[in-house]
Amino acid sequence: MDRNGWEAEDELGTHVEDDDADLNPMEFEAGHADDTAAHGPDRHRSEIDLVDDATRRAAKSERRSPKRRDLSVILPTYNEAENLPILLDRLIQLLADVDHEIIVVDDNSPDGTWQVAADYAERWPRIRSIRRTHDRGLSSAVLAGMQVAEGRALAVMDSDLQHDEQALLDVVAPILAGDADVSLGSREADGGSYGEWSKWRRFVSWGGKQMARRLLGTPVSDPMSGFFAVSRERFNTVAGDVNPRGFKILLEFLARGPRPRTAEVGYEFRDRVHGATKLSGSVVGAYLLALLDLVVGRLVSASFTAYALVGAVGVIVRYSLFPVFLALGIPWAALLAFEASVLSNYWLNNRFTFVVDRRFGSRLFTGLIPFHLVAAHGLVVQAGVVSITDTSSESLFGGAGLAQLFGILIATTGNYFLNRTITWRRPI
Repeated sequence: MDRNGWEAEDELGTHVEDDDADLNPMEFEAGHADDTAAHGPDRHRSEIDLVDDATRRAAKSERRSPKRRDLSVILPTYNEAENLPILLDRLIQLLADVDHEIIVVDDNSPDGTWQVAADYAERWPRIRSIRRTHDRGLSSAVLAGMQVAEGRALAVMDSDLQHDEQALLDVVAPILAGDADVSLGSREADGGSYGEWSKWRRFVSWGGKQMARRLLGTPVSDPMSGFFAVSRERFNTVAGDVNPRGFKILLEFLARGPRPRTAEVGYEFRDRVHGATKLSGSVVGAYLLALLDLVVGRLVSASFTAYALVGAVGVIVRYSLFPVFLALGIPWAALLAFEASVLSNYWLNNRFTFVVDRRFGSRLFTGLIPFHLVAAHGLVVQAGVVSITDTSSESLFGGAGLAQLFGILIATTGNYFLNRTITWRRPI
Protein backbone atom coordinates (compact mmCIF):
# COMPACT_ATOMS: atom_id res chain seq x y z
CA MET A 1 0.00 0.00 0.00
CA ASP A 2 1.56 3.37 -0.96
CA ARG A 3 1.18 6.72 0.79
CA ASN A 4 -2.07 7.57 -1.00
CA GLY A 5 -3.81 4.37 -0.04
CA TRP A 6 -3.47 2.94 -3.55
CA GLU A 7 -3.17 -0.79 -3.91
CA ALA A 8 -1.40 -2.21 -6.97
CA GLU A 9 -1.14 -5.74 -8.27
CA ASP A 10 1.90 -7.14 -10.00
CA GLU A 11 0.26 -7.63 -13.37
CA LEU A 12 0.01 -4.77 -15.85
CA GLY A 13 -3.81 -4.88 -15.88
CA THR A 14 -3.84 -3.17 -12.50
CA HIS A 15 -7.00 -2.67 -10.49
CA VAL A 16 -6.67 0.38 -8.29
CA GLU A 17 -8.89 1.20 -5.32
CA ASP A 18 -8.89 4.08 -2.89
CA ASP A 19 -9.21 3.13 0.78
CA ASP A 20 -9.92 6.72 1.88
CA ALA A 21 -13.51 6.83 3.11
CA ASP A 22 -13.66 10.57 2.44
CA LEU A 23 -13.57 9.90 -1.27
CA ASN A 24 -16.39 7.38 -1.29
CA PRO A 25 -18.57 6.63 -3.11
CA MET A 26 -16.28 6.36 -6.11
CA GLU A 27 -14.96 3.44 -8.05
CA PHE A 28 -11.31 3.63 -9.00
CA GLU A 29 -10.58 1.55 -12.03
CA ALA A 30 -7.35 0.93 -13.84
CA GLY A 31 -8.77 -1.67 -16.18
CA HIS A 32 -9.54 -5.37 -15.90
CA ALA A 33 -7.46 -7.93 -17.70
CA ASP A 34 -10.44 -10.14 -18.48
CA ASP A 35 -12.60 -7.42 -20.03
CA THR A 36 -10.96 -7.57 -23.42
CA ALA A 37 -11.48 -11.30 -23.67
CA ALA A 38 -15.07 -11.00 -22.52
CA HIS A 39 -16.01 -8.23 -24.93
CA GLY A 40 -14.02 -9.25 -27.97
CA PRO A 41 -11.56 -6.98 -29.85
CA ASP A 42 -11.01 -3.63 -28.17
CA ARG A 43 -12.84 -1.05 -30.25
CA HIS A 44 -10.94 1.77 -28.51
CA ARG A 45 -7.49 0.43 -29.37
CA SER A 46 -4.88 3.19 -29.42
CA GLU A 47 -2.89 3.82 -32.56
CA ILE A 48 0.28 3.79 -30.48
CA ASP A 49 -0.48 1.04 -27.99
CA LEU A 50 2.60 -1.08 -28.72
CA VAL A 51 5.09 -0.50 -25.93
CA ASP A 52 8.08 -2.76 -25.35
CA ASP A 53 8.29 -4.79 -22.15
CA ALA A 54 11.14 -2.76 -20.70
CA THR A 55 9.19 0.50 -21.06
CA ARG A 56 6.13 -1.11 -19.48
CA ARG A 57 8.13 -2.41 -16.53
CA ALA A 58 9.76 0.97 -15.99
CA ALA A 59 6.40 2.74 -16.12
CA LYS A 60 4.86 0.21 -13.74
CA SER A 61 7.72 0.71 -11.31
CA GLU A 62 7.27 4.48 -11.62
CA ARG A 63 3.64 4.18 -10.56
CA ARG A 64 4.71 2.61 -7.29
CA SER A 65 7.37 5.23 -6.64
CA PRO A 66 6.59 7.53 -3.68
CA LYS A 67 8.25 10.56 -5.30
CA ARG A 68 6.14 13.49 -6.44
CA ARG A 69 5.46 13.64 -10.18
CA ASP A 70 5.92 16.87 -12.13
CA LEU A 71 2.48 16.92 -13.75
CA SER A 72 -0.98 15.50 -13.17
CA VAL A 73 -3.55 16.06 -15.94
CA ILE A 74 -7.16 15.76 -14.74
CA LEU A 75 -9.77 15.03 -17.41
CA PRO A 76 -13.38 15.28 -16.14
CA THR A 77 -15.65 13.43 -18.58
CA TYR A 78 -19.30 12.78 -19.31
CA ASN A 79 -20.42 11.14 -22.56
CA GLU A 80 -17.09 11.62 -24.35
CA ALA A 81 -16.52 8.05 -25.55
CA GLU A 82 -15.67 9.20 -29.08
CA ASN A 83 -13.40 12.08 -28.08
CA LEU A 84 -11.49 10.57 -25.16
CA PRO A 85 -9.41 8.02 -27.13
CA ILE A 86 -8.27 10.75 -29.51
CA LEU A 87 -7.25 13.04 -26.66
CA LEU A 88 -5.49 10.31 -24.69
CA ASP A 89 -3.47 9.25 -27.74
CA ARG A 90 -2.41 12.85 -28.28
CA LEU A 91 -1.46 13.35 -24.62
CA ILE A 92 0.52 10.10 -24.50
CA GLN A 93 2.66 11.37 -27.38
CA LEU A 94 2.88 14.95 -26.13
CA LEU A 95 3.95 14.00 -22.60
CA ALA A 96 6.31 11.15 -23.51
CA ASP A 97 9.30 12.98 -22.00
CA VAL A 98 7.43 14.46 -19.03
CA ASP A 99 7.10 12.86 -15.59
CA HIS A 100 3.31 12.82 -15.58
CA GLU A 101 0.06 11.01 -14.90
CA ILE A 102 -3.36 11.35 -16.51
CA ILE A 103 -6.46 10.98 -14.31
CA VAL A 104 -9.81 10.50 -16.06
CA VAL A 105 -12.78 11.19 -13.77
CA ASP A 106 -16.05 10.03 -15.32
CA ASP A 107 -19.55 10.53 -13.90
CA ASN A 108 -20.80 7.10 -14.95
CA SER A 109 -21.41 8.16 -18.57
CA PRO A 110 -24.26 6.30 -20.30
CA ASP A 111 -22.13 6.06 -23.46
CA GLY A 112 -19.45 4.06 -21.62
CA THR A 113 -16.73 6.71 -21.44
CA TRP A 114 -15.65 5.16 -18.13
CA GLN A 115 -14.97 1.86 -19.91
CA VAL A 116 -12.85 3.62 -22.52
CA ALA A 117 -10.80 5.15 -19.71
CA ALA A 118 -10.49 1.79 -17.95
CA ASP A 119 -9.27 0.15 -21.18
CA TYR A 120 -6.53 2.75 -21.54
CA ALA A 121 -5.58 2.48 -17.87
CA GLU A 122 -5.13 -1.27 -18.38
CA ARG A 123 -2.50 -0.66 -21.06
CA TRP A 124 -0.89 2.58 -19.84
CA PRO A 125 0.28 2.66 -16.20
CA ARG A 126 0.41 6.46 -16.19
CA ILE A 127 -3.34 6.65 -16.77
CA ARG A 128 -5.82 6.28 -13.91
CA SER A 129 -9.57 5.93 -14.30
CA ILE A 130 -12.12 7.02 -11.72
CA ARG A 131 -15.76 6.07 -12.27
CA ARG A 132 -18.13 7.97 -9.98
CA THR A 133 -21.59 6.52 -9.48
CA HIS A 134 -23.00 8.94 -6.92
CA ASP A 135 -21.49 12.41 -6.73
CA ARG A 136 -21.87 14.28 -10.02
CA GLY A 137 -20.75 17.59 -11.46
CA LEU A 138 -17.76 19.18 -13.14
CA SER A 139 -16.20 20.87 -10.12
CA SER A 140 -16.52 17.85 -7.84
CA ALA A 141 -15.03 15.66 -10.59
CA VAL A 142 -12.01 17.96 -10.87
CA LEU A 143 -11.58 17.96 -7.09
CA ALA A 144 -11.85 14.16 -6.99
CA GLY A 145 -8.99 13.95 -9.47
CA MET A 146 -6.86 16.51 -7.66
CA GLN A 147 -7.33 14.77 -4.33
CA VAL A 148 -5.58 11.64 -5.59
CA ALA A 149 -3.13 13.37 -7.95
CA GLU A 150 0.61 13.16 -7.31
CA GLY A 151 1.84 16.05 -9.47
CA ARG A 152 3.50 19.31 -8.46
CA ALA A 153 1.38 20.94 -11.15
CA LEU A 154 -2.30 19.98 -11.44
CA ALA A 155 -3.68 20.68 -14.91
CA VAL A 156 -7.33 20.54 -15.96
CA MET A 157 -8.72 20.36 -19.46
CA ASP A 158 -11.91 19.25 -21.17
CA SER A 159 -12.05 15.94 -23.00
CA ASP A 160 -14.10 17.19 -25.96
CA LEU A 161 -11.01 18.22 -27.99
CA GLN A 162 -11.93 21.91 -27.83
CA HIS A 163 -8.91 22.73 -25.66
CA ASP A 164 -5.65 22.69 -27.61
CA GLU A 165 -3.49 20.04 -25.96
CA GLN A 166 -0.44 21.49 -27.74
CA ALA A 167 -0.69 24.49 -25.40
CA LEU A 168 -0.67 22.30 -22.28
CA LEU A 169 3.08 22.38 -21.67
CA ASP A 170 3.12 26.17 -22.04
CA VAL A 171 0.25 26.42 -19.53
CA VAL A 172 2.00 24.32 -16.87
CA ALA A 173 5.49 25.78 -17.44
CA PRO A 174 5.01 28.81 -15.11
CA ILE A 175 3.72 26.49 -12.38
CA LEU A 176 6.68 24.11 -12.58
CA ALA A 177 9.09 27.06 -12.73
CA GLY A 178 7.58 28.46 -9.53
CA ASP A 179 6.56 31.70 -11.26
CA ALA A 180 2.76 31.32 -10.87
CA ASP A 181 0.18 29.74 -8.59
CA VAL A 182 -2.51 29.61 -11.28
CA SER A 183 -1.87 29.47 -15.02
CA LEU A 184 -4.57 29.31 -17.67
CA GLY A 185 -5.13 28.82 -21.34
CA SER A 186 -6.84 32.06 -22.37
CA ARG A 187 -8.96 32.85 -25.40
CA GLU A 188 -8.39 36.55 -24.66
CA ALA A 189 -4.59 36.59 -24.37
CA ASP A 190 -2.23 37.18 -27.29
CA GLY A 191 -2.62 34.34 -29.76
CA GLY A 192 -5.98 33.33 -28.28
CA SER A 193 -9.26 32.98 -30.15
CA TYR A 194 -12.85 31.83 -29.64
CA GLY A 195 -12.81 30.02 -32.98
CA GLU A 196 -16.19 29.69 -34.67
CA TRP A 197 -18.37 30.60 -31.70
CA SER A 198 -21.80 32.01 -32.43
CA LYS A 199 -22.62 35.61 -31.45
CA TRP A 200 -24.98 34.34 -28.75
CA ARG A 201 -22.35 32.13 -27.13
CA ARG A 202 -19.83 34.96 -27.27
CA PHE A 203 -22.35 37.22 -25.55
CA VAL A 204 -23.01 34.66 -22.80
CA SER A 205 -19.26 34.23 -22.23
CA TRP A 206 -18.73 37.99 -22.22
CA GLY A 207 -21.49 38.45 -19.65
CA GLY A 208 -20.02 35.74 -17.43
CA LYS A 209 -16.57 37.31 -17.58
CA GLN A 210 -17.87 40.78 -16.78
CA MET A 211 -19.73 39.51 -13.72
CA ALA A 212 -16.65 37.65 -12.49
CA ARG A 213 -14.45 40.69 -12.94
CA ARG A 214 -16.86 43.13 -11.33
CA LEU A 215 -17.96 40.93 -8.43
CA LEU A 216 -14.71 39.11 -7.69
CA GLY A 217 -12.01 41.30 -9.18
CA THR A 218 -10.46 38.33 -10.94
CA PRO A 219 -6.93 39.21 -12.16
CA VAL A 220 -7.10 37.34 -15.49
CA SER A 221 -8.54 38.05 -18.93
CA ASP A 222 -10.50 34.79 -19.28
CA PRO A 223 -11.90 33.72 -15.87
CA MET A 224 -14.41 31.46 -17.66
CA SER A 225 -11.64 29.21 -18.99
CA GLY A 226 -11.82 25.50 -18.23
CA PHE A 227 -8.23 24.95 -19.38
CA PHE A 228 -5.85 25.77 -16.52
CA ALA A 229 -3.27 24.53 -14.03
CA VAL A 230 -2.66 25.20 -10.35
CA SER A 231 0.32 24.51 -8.16
CA ARG A 232 0.21 21.84 -5.48
CA GLU A 233 0.67 24.59 -2.90
CA ARG A 234 -2.28 26.59 -4.21
CA PHE A 235 -4.50 23.52 -4.16
CA ASN A 236 -3.51 22.70 -0.58
CA THR A 237 -4.19 26.30 0.47
CA VAL A 238 -7.73 26.68 -0.92
CA ALA A 239 -9.04 23.11 -1.37
CA GLY A 240 -10.93 23.17 1.93
CA ASP A 241 -12.89 26.26 0.84
CA VAL A 242 -13.61 25.28 -2.77
CA ASN A 243 -17.28 24.84 -3.65
CA PRO A 244 -17.60 21.30 -5.10
CA ARG A 245 -20.91 22.20 -6.74
CA GLY A 246 -19.65 25.11 -8.79
CA PHE A 247 -19.32 25.04 -12.56
CA LYS A 248 -16.30 27.15 -13.47
CA ILE A 249 -13.90 25.83 -10.87
CA LEU A 250 -11.09 28.11 -12.05
CA LEU A 251 -12.95 30.95 -10.29
CA GLU A 252 -12.61 29.05 -7.02
CA PHE A 253 -8.82 28.87 -7.29
CA LEU A 254 -8.65 32.54 -8.29
CA ALA A 255 -11.02 33.98 -5.68
CA ARG A 256 -10.42 31.80 -2.60
CA GLY A 257 -7.53 32.40 -0.23
CA PRO A 258 -4.66 34.84 -0.77
CA ARG A 259 -4.51 36.55 -4.16
CA PRO A 260 -2.60 34.16 -6.47
CA ARG A 261 0.21 34.88 -8.89
CA THR A 262 -1.19 34.22 -12.36
CA ALA A 263 0.01 33.52 -15.88
CA GLU A 264 -1.88 33.26 -19.18
CA VAL A 265 -1.20 31.48 -22.45
CA GLY A 266 -3.23 32.25 -25.55
CA TYR A 267 -4.85 29.33 -27.38
CA GLU A 268 -7.51 28.91 -30.06
CA PHE A 269 -10.73 27.30 -28.89
CA ARG A 270 -11.75 24.51 -31.27
CA ASP A 271 -15.19 23.51 -32.47
CA ARG A 272 -16.67 20.30 -31.10
CA VAL A 273 -16.60 17.44 -33.63
CA HIS A 274 -18.16 14.56 -31.66
CA GLY A 275 -20.86 14.63 -29.00
CA ALA A 276 -23.09 17.43 -27.74
CA THR A 277 -22.21 20.65 -25.92
CA LYS A 278 -22.74 20.75 -22.16
CA LEU A 279 -23.71 24.44 -22.21
CA SER A 280 -27.34 24.83 -21.16
CA GLY A 281 -29.60 26.92 -18.98
CA SER A 282 -28.77 24.75 -15.99
CA VAL A 283 -25.05 25.32 -16.57
CA VAL A 284 -25.61 29.08 -16.63
CA GLY A 285 -27.64 28.76 -13.42
CA ALA A 286 -24.84 26.79 -11.76
CA TYR A 287 -22.33 29.45 -12.77
CA LEU A 288 -24.45 32.27 -11.33
CA LEU A 289 -24.91 30.32 -8.11
CA ALA A 290 -21.15 29.75 -7.89
CA LEU A 291 -20.55 33.50 -8.32
CA LEU A 292 -23.08 34.20 -5.59
CA ASP A 293 -21.33 31.74 -3.29
CA LEU A 294 -17.97 33.43 -3.86
CA VAL A 295 -19.49 36.84 -3.08
CA VAL A 296 -21.68 36.06 -0.04
CA GLY A 297 -20.84 32.46 0.82
CA ARG A 298 -18.81 33.37 3.90
CA LEU A 299 -21.81 35.17 5.40
CA VAL A 300 -24.78 33.09 4.31
CA SER A 301 -25.44 30.08 2.08
CA ALA A 302 -25.41 31.04 -1.60
CA SER A 303 -28.38 28.78 -2.27
CA PHE A 304 -30.36 30.48 0.51
CA THR A 305 -29.49 33.87 -0.94
CA ALA A 306 -30.65 32.67 -4.34
CA TYR A 307 -33.84 31.29 -2.80
CA ALA A 308 -34.52 34.65 -1.13
CA LEU A 309 -33.91 36.52 -4.40
CA VAL A 310 -36.30 34.18 -6.22
CA GLY A 311 -38.82 34.78 -3.45
CA ALA A 312 -38.50 38.54 -4.02
CA VAL A 313 -39.26 37.97 -7.69
CA GLY A 314 -42.34 36.02 -6.62
CA VAL A 315 -43.52 38.92 -4.47
CA ILE A 316 -43.17 41.25 -7.47
CA VAL A 317 -45.11 38.82 -9.67
CA ARG A 318 -47.86 38.45 -7.10
CA TYR A 319 -48.42 42.12 -6.38
CA SER A 320 -48.06 43.11 -10.04
CA LEU A 321 -50.70 40.66 -11.27
CA PHE A 322 -53.18 41.13 -8.45
CA PRO A 323 -54.39 44.66 -9.49
CA VAL A 324 -54.39 43.57 -13.14
CA PHE A 325 -56.68 40.61 -12.35
CA LEU A 326 -58.90 42.88 -10.27
CA ALA A 327 -59.19 45.44 -13.06
CA LEU A 328 -60.14 42.69 -15.50
CA GLY A 329 -62.84 41.48 -13.14
CA ILE A 330 -61.31 38.02 -12.89
CA PRO A 331 -62.77 36.00 -9.96
CA TRP A 332 -60.38 34.83 -7.27
CA ALA A 333 -57.82 37.46 -8.32
CA ALA A 334 -55.80 37.13 -5.13
CA LEU A 335 -55.60 33.35 -5.40
CA LEU A 336 -54.61 33.46 -9.07
CA ALA A 337 -51.91 36.05 -8.38
CA PHE A 338 -50.56 33.87 -5.56
CA GLU A 339 -50.56 30.81 -7.85
CA ALA A 340 -48.67 32.73 -10.54
CA SER A 341 -46.00 33.67 -7.99
CA VAL A 342 -45.75 30.06 -6.80
CA LEU A 343 -45.26 28.78 -10.37
CA SER A 344 -42.63 31.42 -11.17
CA ASN A 345 -40.78 30.64 -7.94
CA TYR A 346 -40.85 26.92 -8.67
CA TRP A 347 -39.46 27.35 -12.17
CA LEU A 348 -36.70 29.76 -11.06
CA ASN A 349 -35.69 27.65 -8.07
CA ASN A 350 -35.52 24.56 -10.25
CA ARG A 351 -33.32 26.32 -12.83
CA PHE A 352 -31.20 28.34 -10.44
CA THR A 353 -31.32 27.75 -6.68
CA PHE A 354 -31.38 23.94 -6.77
CA VAL A 355 -29.82 23.49 -10.20
CA VAL A 356 -27.56 20.65 -9.04
CA ASP A 357 -30.60 18.62 -7.97
CA ARG A 358 -32.80 19.96 -10.75
CA ARG A 359 -35.99 18.09 -11.58
CA PHE A 360 -36.53 16.79 -15.12
CA GLY A 361 -39.35 15.08 -17.01
CA SER A 362 -42.18 13.73 -14.90
CA ARG A 363 -40.35 14.71 -11.70
CA LEU A 364 -40.67 18.34 -12.80
CA PHE A 365 -44.46 18.06 -12.56
CA THR A 366 -44.63 15.89 -9.45
CA GLY A 367 -42.43 18.41 -7.69
CA LEU A 368 -45.25 20.95 -7.88
CA ILE A 369 -47.14 19.04 -5.20
CA PRO A 370 -44.63 19.35 -2.33
CA PHE A 371 -43.70 22.86 -3.48
CA HIS A 372 -47.33 24.01 -3.20
CA LEU A 373 -47.63 22.40 0.23
CA VAL A 374 -44.48 24.18 1.40
CA ALA A 375 -45.77 27.47 -0.03
CA ALA A 376 -49.04 27.01 1.91
CA HIS A 377 -46.99 26.27 5.03
CA GLY A 378 -45.16 29.55 4.51
CA LEU A 379 -48.40 31.50 4.35
CA VAL A 380 -49.59 29.95 7.61
CA VAL A 381 -46.27 30.67 9.34
CA GLN A 382 -46.21 34.24 8.07
CA ALA A 383 -49.79 34.88 9.23
CA GLY A 384 -49.03 33.28 12.59
CA VAL A 385 -45.95 35.43 13.19
CA VAL A 386 -47.86 38.60 12.32
CA SER A 387 -50.82 37.64 14.52
CA ILE A 388 -48.70 37.12 17.63
CA THR A 389 -46.56 40.21 17.07
CA ASP A 390 -47.66 43.50 18.57
CA THR A 391 -47.98 45.68 15.47
CA SER A 392 -48.45 48.98 17.21
CA SER A 393 -46.00 51.74 16.40
CA GLU A 394 -44.52 51.44 19.91
CA SER A 395 -43.70 47.73 19.46
CA LEU A 396 -40.24 46.26 19.06
CA PHE A 397 -40.92 45.85 15.34
CA GLY A 398 -42.12 49.40 14.82
CA GLY A 399 -45.51 48.64 13.25
CA ALA A 400 -47.35 46.26 10.94
CA GLY A 401 -44.90 46.70 8.06
CA LEU A 402 -41.88 45.38 9.94
CA ALA A 403 -43.98 42.65 11.49
CA GLN A 404 -44.86 41.50 7.98
CA LEU A 405 -41.20 41.55 7.00
CA PHE A 406 -40.30 39.52 10.08
CA GLY A 407 -43.01 37.02 9.19
CA ILE A 408 -41.71 36.79 5.62
CA LEU A 409 -38.16 36.17 6.90
CA ILE A 410 -39.26 33.37 9.20
CA ALA A 411 -41.47 31.79 6.52
CA THR A 412 -38.77 32.06 3.85
CA THR A 413 -36.18 30.40 6.08
CA GLY A 414 -38.50 27.54 6.93
CA ASN A 415 -39.64 27.09 3.33
CA TYR A 416 -36.04 26.99 2.12
CA PHE A 417 -35.08 24.10 4.39
CA LEU A 418 -38.31 22.24 3.64
CA ASN A 419 -37.86 22.56 -0.11
CA ARG A 420 -34.19 21.59 0.09
CA THR A 421 -34.97 18.42 2.02
CA ILE A 422 -38.30 17.48 0.40
CA THR A 423 -38.98 19.07 -2.99
CA TRP A 424 -35.40 18.94 -4.27
CA ARG A 425 -34.22 15.97 -2.27
CA ARG A 426 -31.66 14.11 -4.34
CA PRO A 427 -33.17 10.79 -5.55
CA ILE A 428 -31.43 7.64 -4.31
